[in-house]
Amino acid sequence: MKILYIIPTFQHPKVRGSDRHYHFVRELAQRHRITLLSLQRVDQIAPEAVQEISAWVDELITFKVERSAATGVTQLLTKVPVVGKTVAEQKAVRDSVEQMRRTFRQLTREGNFDLVLFHGKDCYPVIDGWRDLPIVIDFCDATSLRVRTKMLHVSLPQKALLGLRYRQVRSVEKKMIQATPHLAFISQRDRTAVLGDNSHAAVIPNGIDLDYWTRRTHSPEPKTLIFTGVMDYSPNEDAALHLIDNILPHLRKEVPDVRVLIAGRSPTPALQERARLHKEVVVTGFVEDMRDYLEQAAVFVAPLRYASGMQNKLQEALAMQVPVVTTSVAANGLRVKDGQKLPLYVADAPESFAQRVVELLNRPDEQTRLATEGRQYAEAHFSWTRSATQLEEMCIRAAGYGSFSPASGALLPTTS
Repeated sequence: MKILYIIPTFQHPKVRGSDRHYHFVRELAQRHRITLLSLQRVDQIAPEAVQEISAWVDELITFKVERSAATGVTQLLTKVPVVGKTVAEQKAVRDSVEQMRRTFRQLTREGNFDLVLFHGKDCYPVIDGWRDLPIVIDFCDATSLRVRTKMLHVSLPQKALLGLRYRQVRSVEKKMIQATPHLAFISQRDRTAVLGDNSHAAVIPNGIDLDYWTRRTHSPEPKTLIFTGVMDYSPNEDAALHLIDNILPHLRKEVPDVRVLIAGRSPTPALQERARLHKEVVVTGFVEDMRDYLEQAAVFVAPLRYASGMQNKLQEALAMQVPVVTTSVAANGLRVKDGQKLPLYVADAPESFAQRVVELLNRPDEQTRLATEGRQYAEAHFSWTRSATQLEEMCIRAAGYGSFSPASGALLPTTS
């Protein structure tokens, strides 16, 4: 097939952010021709990253999000926390999306594409109202779910702003639902949040590199906990502060010598300042190899209070055989089927969360069980090749072909 592929940001392991579509492009390009359109949200992309993607696709076209100096009303708004940043960023993104839309229309007039593979709510104006080819949308996560749950944990002024954001996101989500019947979601929870309980839309989970995320040593420190992530990402910062402020006091009552590692790049000043007040908390900042830190921990803790999608940190912990305690908000993103039993502990209230952690620390047999079952779950569900094959099959059906023959590399027509 010839695929016109649209993503909202350049995705590569060398670039901060999701790499879901890096893996999908890599897999699909082995059997299909791809023209890739992407926003560029960073000043510079590593040349080797561009070279790698360019070698896979027919054409790579990026649209840089230019943040020009603010003037007039926008300049005034930049002095208002949250709002100014949002206004300036949204304007820059809109300008780049308009450039992408014009290029998209030109390419579809001139190229002989079989379908459009689309991801990214910010980029929806590119395909808004356009129906000349079949469209497959990788919806991925339910952004509206994350915004709605975040509203439960912020101040009243922030809640009002998030209310506006929620209505904006939900409006785009509804338009995307109407654009095509070919929709994919990252988890069952996210699909239900957008489409309701009775949907049969595809669930295509993220994969991980199971060879890389494999435990090399088996001697964790018995009282050490770990939480990982990019720490200036709002859900992660909130979870880390929640861990220190609300969960750690309960833990210390039962495990006075507990140690907490908060590992990941870009810790905020607020997080670093809070950690300095507690000698048992270590904020590492950027680490070269996260496996070294995961192997130190007896328990992985992820007390996220708002989230959507699938948490890579949980996938990595399961693959690395580190027993997990997390919240229902985070755990539900790991389910790819209704009612699926997960190999981890779930607790939401600070005291009950701490109790579950203490229970694990005191039960080596339970640590071993969860470690074994966690790795098995990761191997069963977190394969990039398997997920890309699901997406490929969706694209083949959407384009009107019946199936793909791996032996011949041929697309087979639909048979009646």
